[in-house]
Amino acid sequence: MLFRLALAMGRTLQELRATLTYAEFQEWCLYYQIEPWGEDRADLRAGIVASTIANYAGKLRAEGSDPALPADFMPYLERPEPADPSDDRHLTDDELAAWADAAIFGIPPE
Repeated sequence: MLFRLALAMGRTLQELRATLTYAEFQEWCLYYQIEPWGEDRADLRAGIVASTIANYAGKLRAEGSDPALPADFMPYLERPEPADPSDDRHLTDDELAAWADAAIFGIPPE
């Protein structure tokens, strides 16, 4: 997170560490959870535009095909394997926590 903040502020890590208090850093982390910035967010915006265009142009495709999603156009998004509809397994609390860490903080699950 510190690297993203330094890039967003146009500062080096050393400059940021010299001027940023831990309390302010925590506030930036909370703000990022509400309103993310950076390349991941830019990929999402581009994916929304691309999927909108693909779905509009797709009206000429075969009926019944699934619409394009923004994730289809996000190059570095890890896509899960398609779920088996007969699998009634639910995520455990630890699996949900790992998923939340990955989604919020960019920490990959172990």
